[in-house]
Amino acid sequence: MNGWFTVATGGTWSGGSGTYSPSSTHMNASYTPTAGEISSGSVTLTLTTTGNNNCVAVSDQVLVSFTPSPSVDAGVDVSVCRNNAAVSLSGTVGVATGGIWSGGAGSFTPNNTTLNATYTPSPAELSAGTLTLTLTTTGNGTCNSVSDSKVITFTPAPTVDAGANATVCANNSAITLAGTVVGAGGATWSGGTGTYNPNNQTLNATYTPSAVERAAGTVTLTLTTSGNGNCNPVSDQVTYSITPAPTANAGADRVLCANNASTGLSGAFSIATGGIWSGGAGTFDPSTTNMSAIYTPTAAEITAGSVLLTLTTTGNGLCNAVTDQVLLTFTDPPSANAGPECDALCQQWCCCSWRKRDRCDRWNMDGWNRNIHTERECTERDLQPRCW
Repeated sequence: MNGWFTVATGGTWSGGSGTYSPSSTHMNASYTPTAGEISSGSVTLTLTTTGNNNCVAVSDQVLVSFTPSPSVDAGVDVSVCRNNAAVSLSGTVGVATGGIWSGGAGSFTPNNTTLNATYTPSPAELSAGTLTLTLTTTGNGTCNSVSDSKVITFTPAPTVDAGANATVCANNSAITLAGTVVGAGGATWSGGTGTYNPNNQTLNATYTPSAVERAAGTVTLTLTTSGNGNCNPVSDQVTYSITPAPTANAGADRVLCANNASTGLSGAFSIATGGIWSGGAGTFDPSTTNMSAIYTPTAAEITAGSVLLTLTTTGNGLCNAVTDQVLLTFTDPPSANAGPECDALCQQWCCCSWRKRDRCDRWNMDGWNRNIHTERECTERDLQPRCW
């Protein structure tokens, strides 16, 4: 208050239901109105002189009007994800001409006097898990500023692990995936041209690389979270190296004579550390693991006319064994027939019916070792096939 008087020795305030501080007789007292007076919008205070001597007391009045106080609303408390933590503020003020945000170590875009600024928290605030921002009115006129707070809670971001990088073989390339997610509803595999079984939303799906990927020797798969709530999706990658498959070559098929049926094999392999022969009942010399072993078939195999030998790789590492076969075919041996031996009637005489049918010849040595040739007429018995 700012009352004054003259002639009189004092004055006193009255007319209000509120309180005067330090007292109602203090001309510059502070008057605190009641809630009812504030609600009614005004109060009339009267200053009356005291110590008037022979004079009549005089008074004066002052009308105190109450304007509405500023109001402020910082918005409702929110929960945001750590990996999507930029907060769109939505503060409002009444009566006052503006407001200013405070309380955060992060940044306000475009500035902290914009009621709907975007607030980006600092790493420390994200780590702490919570933050309180305060909006305070500015341009309050004769009013005191008012404030409101907004609590922002930061929830953990999803995590994803596509598994460790690994190596598979081109002929054993089906990959059992081992993805894991935390804080998300699921995840989706992508990045390969092969197939996922049962589907690419299964974390432990089996992935079969395409022929192009096997030829390229590598494939990189990406696992991305889904069902992220208010978080951004996160991804992780896994790379699989695809090594070449072993090869086996049992050599070309061959034709052998039944009376010379043993043969030196000519097997070869790559990638694997060895190979082994199988499929025959005969013998491999020196062993079935020698690529150049000599194979001797059994009589039964020769009689059967063929035998199929198989070369299988060993020491295949991550790969499946591979095989190749060679067919050995046995042909009949040559034959010779000198005819039947002479019987007792013709052991001295040889009847050469294939040269002539009417004479038989006999050669013997005389006492001086000279060949003596004699002939006689052939009989019907002589012409029977008993001589060569």
